[in-house]
Amino acid sequence: MITLLPIAELRQLQENFDEADPYALDSFLASGENLNAQLVAACFQKNGVRARYINPKELGITVSNEPQNARILEESYEKIYQWRESEDILIIPGFFGYTTDGHLCTFSRGGSDITGSIVAAGLKVDLYENFTDVDGIFAASPKYIHDPELIEYATYREIRELTYAGFTVFHDEALMPAFKAQIPVIIKNTNNPECQGTLIKKSFENVSRNEVVGVASDGGFCGITVGKYLLNREVGIVRRILQILEDLNICFEHMPSGIDDISIILRERQLTRDIEAELMKQIEEKIQPDQLSIEHGLSVVALVGEGMRERPGTTSDSTAALARKNVNLRMISQGADERSIIFAIRSEQERLAVRSLYYTFFD
Repeated sequence: MITLLPIAELRQLQENFDEADPYALDSFLASGENLNAQLVAACFQKNGVRARYINPKELGITVSNEPQNARILEESYEKIYQWRESEDILIIPGFFGYTTDGHLCTFSRGGSDITGSIVAAGLKVDLYENFTDVDGIFAASPKYIHDPELIEYATYREIRELTYAGFTVFHDEALMPAFKAQIPVIIKNTNNPECQGTLIKKSFENVSRNEVVGVASDGGFCGITVGKYLLNREVGIVRRILQILEDLNICFEHMPSGIDDISIILRERQLTRDIEAELMKQIEEKIQPDQLSIEHGLSVVALVGEGMRERPGTTSDSTAALARKNVNLRMISQGADERSIIFAIRSEQERLAVRSLYYTFFD
């Protein structure tokens, strides 16, 4: 009886699937998490554990009306808080919520982690434990570094930078609800719970940490260079470039500039052949540059650490390390807070760049 109900629900989804319904795919995508939560709750109950399955609608997870890209609505947190005194272990399926008019909508990739973070923030917990399949967050990808160091302590902002730049332990937006509520998060291994894991907080006092906490990388970028003599004296030129991007629904990642040129780093997946052609056409017409070019096949490598602003020479050490390995920099960018240094390079040199930076700051 316990297993027949989920199977019946899945069959009903299949029979009623309507390709024209924008919410139909979301219901199908959410079914795995939803049915698994029901089975886990049933298993707990059978073994005498006081637990119950609770649907996100009942819990109060209310989301925006954006299938496969839902956003949590602020009203959810007050509803979730009402469950704080529950004496049962609540088994909550991740990855989805419900719109105000009752439609099921899923979060983007990494949605289960997003749900956990939302619930932690709503309940105002003292600590959110996120269990995954690795011992924590490493200072570099094991894909490029054998046995990299485990990051034992990291700040919210450092983790945001690292996940944005390519770390894949979880989605770069997954922990934002917990971060905003300033709830400490610990990342641990389900299969090795005794391992210390990675503790993430707003800040750390009396804890010894590296100035650089990690080196992250990601591919799939392109760079557009707009060159124009006396560009720095032309009022409103950046606004006009941003308006072109907005009109074409294109997000940019970085925009470093010189006195006569601006570079725009974008994710290539946004550019179909037609969109790219239209983008270049509009820049040509509205900006009238002396030079305009686009370079595909770029990767971004990020050197991240709150302590870098207290360590003179981090930028020179990193560029020297890349130069020794003949890594050609296409762009370099560092924010005013000096929390990260971003390098754009050719994708075929990504592994080489990560290794040279890692062994400069961690060996």
